[in-house]
Amino acid sequence: MKLLHTADLHVGKMLGRQSRIQESEAVLAEIIAIAEREDIDVVLIAGDVFEHKVPSPEAEAVLYRALVALESRGIHVVIVTGNHDAPDRWDALRPLLGAFRIHCASDIRRPDDGGILEIPVARTGETLQVAVLPWVSPRRCTSAMDVLGISASSTVATYADGLKALMHALCAPLSGDACTIFAGHLMISGARPGTGERTLTLGQVYGIDAVSLPQVQYAALGHIHRPQTIEYSGVPARYAGSPMQMDFGELGYDTSVTIVELKPARPARFREVPLTTMRRLLDVSGTLDELAAQAGAVGDAWLRVTLRCERPQPGMAEQVREILPGTIEVRLDYPREDRTEAARARVRTLSPRQQFERFLTEHYGTEPDTTDLNLFDELLDAAQGGAG
Repeated sequence: MKLLHTADLHVGKMLGRQSRIQESEAVLAEIIAIAEREDIDVVLIAGDVFEHKVPSPEAEAVLYRALVALESRGIHVVIVTGNHDAPDRWDALRPLLGAFRIHCASDIRRPDDGGILEIPVARTGETLQVAVLPWVSPRRCTSAMDVLGISASSTVATYADGLKALMHALCAPLSGDACTIFAGHLMISGARPGTGERTLTLGQVYGIDAVSLPQVQYAALGHIHRPQTIEYSGVPARYAGSPMQMDFGELGYDTSVTIVELKPARPARFREVPLTTMRRLLDVSGTLDELAAQAGAVGDAWLRVTLRCERPQPGMAEQVREILPGTIEVRLDYPREDRTEAARARVRTLSPRQQFERFLTEHYGTEPDTTDLNLFDELLDAAQGGAG
């Protein structure tokens, strides 16, 4: 049987103030086309399906249309929720989705009550068993262990110990006569993240050692946006990565999905299939004239622009966007010689709002709009109220 592993779709993600809904739709269409071309039996999404726990109607429409397209092609879908997803919302959808070959794991369950998803694959006559571990926060780890009947003891002293116990309890009933997968949204220590992940969930407290992963044919992981393979005890574990670069910190690596081929009691084989429909993210720099010379080479990419200039002036960011319409962020690079105490003293004579306006002009070559100023005033009021 053949499985397509992807993760971290983050449908509804913004880039600055730019919506990426159309990009998500195009990438999902490409994934569907790959699944059809490759005769995929099961598509597995390892968490962070949406960017927000309460997604917009546009984001939901894009995802649900993709799920309908996969179901209409006879392809099963497994969804494991991540830290961006709302388990209760997905749990409410679970009975409905299950009627359409869409299997959703939104919370910790016993192996015989949804902790292991058993999927018959008609094309091969084989059975796929997927032990599923949705995102478990440290504060919920103990209650998750209670669900599986794992008693807290001296051997389960940390969050990492708890996750290890959960994984092994979930995988214990897996059958050697079936194709076996572990699917989890979690952090492996030593994995190389991008910058689109929430840094609060990448710290030491969240990491577990790769050797803690269970013995299955393949471990399908989500949470890290950079595609990468993690070997443990000869069993492949893989972060499929996000199908789109989520921000400018994720430059430097390509996006892909992972195709996994499985037969019972045999080692899994896997390979990457690159994705090509995403709008690229690029860093460009230069003077206004140099940027104009590069305009034909950047295509429809989203751009982070560093403008080299003699001094900051209002309207510079707008000039850059006229030359390069795909510009998301403009940063100014100019000589900064006035570092004297007198210069710092002049800044201190300005009100907080004036300092904010000056910062935007000097660093980004733009003047704040009404939304920026209103938000700043609200934050300043909140800060001053809290200080009082």
